Amino acid sequence: MPQDDDDLRTSFDAAASALTFNAPLGEPRAADLLDRLAPSAADARALDLGCGSGELLLRVCDRHGLAGDGVDQQEKDLDRARLRAADLGVADRVSFHAADATTWDRPADLVLNVGAAHIWDGADAALAALHRVTRPGGTLLFGDGVYEREPGAACREIFGDMPDLAGMARTATTAGFRVLHAATSTTGEWDDFESDWRAGIERVATPGARELADRRREEYLGVYRGVVGFAWLVLTPA
Repeated sequence: MPQDDDDLRTSFDAAASALTFNAPLGEPRAADLLDRLAPSAADARALDLGCGSGELLLRVCDRHGLAGDGVDQQEKDLDRARLRAADLGVADRVSFHAADATTWDRPADLVLNVGAAHIWDGADAALAALHRVTRPGGTLLFGDGVYEREPGAACREIFGDMPDLAGMARTATTAGFRVLHAATSTTGEWDDFESDWRAGIERVATPGARELADRRREEYLGVYRGVVGFAWLVLTPA
């Protein structure tokens, strides 16, 4: 039973609400990234473009005592982010903005862009734009899809052209960054992410939602598990 746009939005909102991070990111890696993103200056400011529910931005600001901004167009995600900011006690210094992240032009010392390169139509354009809003001496955390091994036709039909990790690192250097850290999510992180994403949709409990969850399960387990990866790059302007 195909879903209309409203039903799909309901399903995707339900999927997102079941996730701590809307990416294949486990708690050990999140803790490691927080250490790697420690700012060099006490007055550094953070920025997350395409922030979603803002969990990683909020943890960075909470851990390192930073002020920051999160930018996204999805109001429901921003509502979750503001509630979480209040829970952490950082609502007075972390602001969330309902806006097109591609129009943001105020640079920051620590910039995050995780799973949102698509808003610039791909990693090349995203990294060029993110270079412009990362202050000299600052840090960018960039997360995006890569191929871990050569994809089959069915996988490439879903995901299109993507680089491998080495290619993504080269794209970052071409955009004007130095690569401080490069890694990909583990299969375990992917399994948890995909399972939790589907679990959120299962709670919708409509025939269309279940069809979507079944299709996603078949695609993940049968087509792209172990083939599609997720790159984590910690970068600094050259």
